[in-house]
Order: sequence, then structure tokens, then C-alpha cells
Amino acid sequence: MRSRIATTLTAAALLGALTACAEIQEAADTAGNAADKASVCVKALELAGFTPDANNPQQAVDEAQQKADELTTLAQDVSDTTLSTALTDMATQLREIPANLDPANLADWTQQKLDAFNALSQACL
Repeated sequence: MRSRIATTLTAAALLGALTACAEIQEAADTAGNAADKASVCVKALELAGFTPDANNPQQAVDEAQQKADELTTLAQDVSDTTLSTALTDMATQLREIPANLDPANLADWTQQKLDAFNALSQACL
């Protein structure tokens, strides 16, 4: 009888310890995901802050494409669907930079880029 009680208490203690470990792991995963999201957002907002050089349109287009590719990679690596969508939308906007960076084209594109940037900023909160 004593052996059965000891076994039951040991099993209960083990179950309690396993439950505590699972809760600790879940908390650590949540903290890790928040840190990952924060690091993705820092990188993404840096990329999204791209300002084209209107004096060198080809270089501006090339840089925008490169930054869009990096944003697309980030979007594929995050599990947060809202953030992934915002990253993809920002990448799309950068890819739509006009080849002719005259003031009117650049102003329109910049406003659309600002809208995508604001959506990305909100997804990072």
C-alpha cells in the first residue's frame, strides 16, 4: 500500500513538473515570437524607408527592386499573417516605382508608398 501511495505521489509530482515545463516553454515561445517579430519589423521598416534618388532613376529602380526582394523574403519567414500581408504589400509598392521619376510620378508613388508604410507600421504594433 505504501509503495502504491509513493508511486502515485511521484507520478503526480512528475505530471506537475511536466505541466510547468510546458507552460514555461509556451511562454518562452511567445517571447521568442515577439522578439522575432520585433527584429523583422526593424529590418522591414528600414527597407520600407527607402527614398529614391530622382537624379538617378535606374539606380532608384534597381534599389527599390532589391529592397522589395528582401521584404518578400521577410514576408515568407514570418508566421504573423497580418505582418506577412503588410510586408508583401510594401514589397509590391516598391516594385511599382516608376521608371520615369518626374515630380508628378514620384509624388503619386511616394504617397502610395507612405500608405503601405503606415500599414506596415500598424502591423508591427
